[in-house]
Amino acid sequence: MLDRGVDRVPVSRPRAVSLFVATIVRLILPVLALCGALLLCFYLRDVPVRQLDRLGEIDPRLDPSSWLNWGLLVLPLVFFILNLSSRRYGAALTLTASLLAWLLLASGIFWSIREGFIADFEQDIAPYALAASFVGAMAVGQLVNILLFDRLRGIPWWKAPFLAAFVGGAAFAIIFNTRPAMVWDDELGGRLAVEMAIHFTWALAQLLPTLMLRRKIRPLPGFGGA
Repeated sequence: MLDRGVDRVPVSRPRAVSLFVATIVRLILPVLALCGALLLCFYLRDVPVRQLDRLGEIDPRLDPSSWLNWGLLVLPLVFFILNLSSRRYGAALTLTASLLAWLLLASGIFWSIREGFIADFEQDIAPYALAASFVGAMAVGQLVNILLFDRLRGIPWWKAPFLAAFVGGAAFAIIFNTRPAMVWDDELGGRLAVEMAIHFTWALAQLLPTLMLRRKIRPLPGFGGA
């Protein structure tokens, strides 16, 4: 009543800007966590896992002493991080975080080569074919993990994190170990069996920290619980 006859100026709300800033803030922790996990795997790639050498006593084809390292053993940590991010933010943002993590790592490698910190990529990092196979297999494994978690999230709560971690890890193991450079023989079958067992064990083990973090990492509005 008091402002009759006075034209009101519509107030523009910076909703798009706010959403963009909120998304960037939400991406920081998942991106850094994924980069940290992948860098840890790279750092441990030359450290053998002697604790599992006795598998060769059960069956020589299961002997991991010639190829298993701590980098591969801790690699499923990536899927645990993806599960937590998917629970909190959903599939779209988690996929974005995964892509940004790869871009950030690639940018870091490019910068290191340009500045001379890495003299030769194939000697200091990995042969190009091996690096491409790893990145491709890991990207597929992450995609499978994220999409499967999003589809299965709900009740029972353990179903999505367990199956997403195991199937995502299995997809990585199969794709990475069946690349053209590998020889298809009994040794390859044993290697796949060992890696499958590692991803299955990780998928089970990560349910405990997932259960402990469920109260602190709650889904944002619009996402079902898992």
